[in-house]
Amino acid sequence: MPTDLEELTHVRRQFRARITDPVETSGLPDLDEDRIEQCVLALDELMSNGLRHGRPPVEVEVRAARDGLLVLVSDRDTENPPRPEATRDPAQGGMGLGMVSHVSLSCGWTTREDCKTVWALMPSGPAG
Repeated sequence: MPTDLEELTHVRRQFRARITDPVETSGLPDLDEDRIEQCVLALDELMSNGLRHGRPPVEVEVRAARDGLLVLVSDRDTENPPRPEATRDPAQGGMGLGMVSHVSLSCGWTTREDCKTVWALMPSGPAG
């Protein structure tokens, strides 16, 4: 569970190690290097958005799905949905959800009780 932006590097390393370690990946899909990078990008963008714009605690879950790897990031701010930015100058930031959308099979968000979850289904086949 990341608690601040300084922890993102550590969580990314742990995530990469988990999805590339043959022992840890039991039950997870095989990913080529490009797909691994895309999964790390998605995790990083969703986590940083949760930490910047959500309400603690921010929780991360990764699990195998039929078509790939499901990355879920939850926080406690159910009042403010994710807001993808398509019109802002990319130099000003705010393009992360668009990047996640571009590299994922699908993505979205949902709320349940006091929890908002933003998710991305990352493909497992070779990147093309």
